[in-house]
Amino acid sequence: MSRIDAREAVVFFIYQFDFRAETIDEQIDIYLKDKEDLNDDIEYFKSTVKGVISNRDALDESITKFLKNWSLDRIPKLDKAILETAVYEISFNDDIPTSVAINEAVRLAKKYGTDDSYSYINGVLSSYEKSL
Repeated sequence: MSRIDAREAVVFFIYQFDFRAETIDEQIDIYLKDKEDLNDDIEYFKSTVKGVISNRDALDESITKFLKNWSLDRIPKLDKAILETAVYEISFNDDIPTSVAINEAVRLAKKYGTDDSYSYINGVLSSYEKSL
């Protein structure tokens, strides 16, 4: 599995995390049971998932600063997971260039989001990048 696929898996995991009762480690074990193709990027997957979940309040606070005419609870859950993953990568993962994190978030939003998701996500992340 490529890093692109692993990032997509992270977003889907983050999206479904709040719907389940198990602990994060239990959820990771359950999720990875069907994801044998994550072998090369398993550490990226685990560290990013745990990083997003453990820093969620700070990530959401950072995202909220750049929402225009929206509140975080009005954003579709999948878009929120994409934003949280990208802001985490930009803020905490020095191995991933900011432009890559933004481009991948926009790609995922185009693929899975609403018709307006990708432009909104691009705007939020571009504003966030400029604030750094």
